[in-house]
Amino acid sequence: MSGFSVEPIFSNTQSKVSGIWEFTLFWNAVCWPVLFATQNQLVAQYQRNDWVLLPILLFPVIGIITLVLAIKAGLAWRRFGATPLFLNPFPGAIGGHVAGKICLPNSVPKDIRYDVSLVCVYTYETRNAQNENSSAERMIWQHSLTGQLRRGMDGMDLLFCFDVPEGLPRSEDLSGNYHHWRLHIHAEMDAEDLDRSFHIPVHPTNQQTTLKVTEDIRGNARHHLELIAELMRVEVSPGLLHLYFPKGRGKLMGAIVGGTGSVLMALGFALLRQGGLERGSFVFTLTGLALVFIGLSALLCGIYTVFNSLNVKLTKNAIGVRRSIFGVSMYNRQLKMTQVKRLVVEEGMFRQVIGKQTVMYKIVAIGRGGEKMVLAEGLIGRELAEETLRFIRANGNLAV
Repeated sequence: MSGFSVEPIFSNTQSKVSGIWEFTLFWNAVCWPVLFATQNQLVAQYQRNDWVLLPILLFPVIGIITLVLAIKAGLAWRRFGATPLFLNPFPGAIGGHVAGKICLPNSVPKDIRYDVSLVCVYTYETRNAQNENSSAERMIWQHSLTGQLRRGMDGMDLLFCFDVPEGLPRSEDLSGNYHHWRLHIHAEMDAEDLDRSFHIPVHPTNQQTTLKVTEDIRGNARHHLELIAELMRVEVSPGLLHLYFPKGRGKLMGAIVGGTGSVLMALGFALLRQGGLERGSFVFTLTGLALVFIGLSALLCGIYTVFNSLNVKLTKNAIGVRRSIFGVSMYNRQLKMTQVKRLVVEEGMFRQVIGKQTVMYKIVAIGRGGEKMVLAEGLIGRELAEETLRFIRANGNLAV
């Protein structure tokens, strides 16, 4: 079948919002009548300094918190609406294209980036040591790109097109151990980000799309890859994304920081000498000690900036990060893929040269336990950092 699908595909956002509201209404409908029915007894016990029943007050507090969360989720839903997805072709084609449009309201910003990711995931059941069932995911294939925003019939259409290679598994029923395809859209906005996920049918039909955006998106992808390759040494192979940031990346910054540290140390030693010559003069001695300490810290920081290297490997099972200086490993950490919560862009160092200040960004993987691992660093400007984040998501074996 060519052209757009007749029936739209909706994300699971509406069901999540409905679930939050159902839980909120049920919780508050139960706890508030109980509170009013027992208020006299609670007051009397409080006056007798008896605190046994006072923890019951936690239940209406939880009710208020859930109500706030439900209102926030409802406002976010109202801002973007249903965001229906129409595929072209339908279903998505293995060996062909997974393409289509996502309908957005007219009010969405026109000058921001809309990231679209397509991922094939294998979901399977596991058992823990207590013989309890749980589900886990393994990424089979993934790619990301920047969607193209265009004027539609009733709002804005976000167009996308993925080339899907042959040999990948088709969509299966969502039960037991199964393969399924997921399309994810994300855009950072003021107040509320746009974040929607769709389960879509993808089968080995080899069909092509009729959309006119394929070549533009392919051209952007090639440009992004060339840009990323200039930042770091990159190795992409089935099941592996290897990023290597060699030493010598921050020579100018390291020279400035280390040189400043050397000057401060020299001045500090001079003051220490002066303090030793003049009896009772503690001012020179204390100031000299402070300058030596600050200068030594700056000198070590400058050496670290120039001579450290970062080695990052993302496989199907884990993320490994090794930091070295002069070739000697400083730390070696690993994070299982099942424990990766999200990837984010964070501000790193500030660089100021001849009055011009530049923000250096980094890409950080955040685990479900709150642990952080730096995957990329020294990225000049927000746009370049977002390009690198998109590249890692597309090639890093992450089920997003």
